[in-house]
Amino acid sequence: MSAFFLFPGQGSQRPGMGKDFYDASPEARAIFDAAAAQSPDGFLDLIFSGSQEDLNDTRVAQPALLTVEVAIVKYIESRGVRPSGCAGHSLGEIPALVAAGAVAFEDALRFTRERARLMSENVPAGGMAAVMGLDAEAIAAALPTGAQIANYNGDSQTIISGSADALAAAETALKTAGAKRVIPLKVSGPFHSEFMHPAAEEFAKILATIPFQAPSIGFISSVTATEVSDPEEIRALLSRQLCSPVRWTQTSQAIGEVPAWEIGPAAVLKGLAKRIPGGPEVLAVGTLEETTAALA
Repeated sequence: MSAFFLFPGQGSQRPGMGKDFYDASPEARAIFDAAAAQSPDGFLDLIFSGSQEDLNDTRVAQPALLTVEVAIVKYIESRGVRPSGCAGHSLGEIPALVAAGAVAFEDALRFTRERARLMSENVPAGGMAAVMGLDAEAIAAALPTGAQIANYNGDSQTIISGSADALAAAETALKTAGAKRVIPLKVSGPFHSEFMHPAAEEFAKILATIPFQAPSIGFISSVTATEVSDPEEIRALLSRQLCSPVRWTQTSQAIGEVPAWEIGPAAVLKGLAKRIPGGPEVLAVGTLEETTAALA
């Protein structure tokens, strides 16, 4: 049995996520315990018992998702299954790199906390919005200065990012161009845009202190939609990701029409896959029940 592993990013967090793996799997529990050992008191309580509002805090969501997604991988591996390759959407690239053997979980957790801090403190004013019913090329042509595409999620959904004024102007321009809906997202800044360059530069300094090695299986970057194996390039792309669009449509098509499992608490990437021709067929394995069924 083999499948390409896909890892969702921030926004997929759910209350109680991973508790079933913690209770049932010594291998998964070891990851949770390792995370707890280098986290503030109450970290596991936030994951297992915290509210959605608690988990939506970037400084909680990012390390929590990394921990849960790696724990699921460890459970799957304990059943004798290894991924054929890995890719992740934004934050999801970090657990993908752990699963691919490019970085140790403890090191990944350390720099993920720094990533979350940089995306929470001193963030430029601005936001993001989902654009529905207009293709990316038409969106790019209609965007005013100060707004840009942040996520290519398929022809029916594209995320834009920018200053508050630019996003307001973009909504009018995009609806004039034929967009069905422009939906503001509940985020704290203009992520995956040029406004995040200062954060990306700081993150690069942090990543320079982290040991990376070449992945033992294929890893496809969602910044370039190409396979990457050089540790220095991996570092560069992880920092560049903060101020660059997530090319999920292109990444999915680079993976191709192969079986894939979404390793995460919500079937976000499975939903996107239905709208991306030429990409993988995705099975969600975010609960112990789903994962056990997939392994049967």
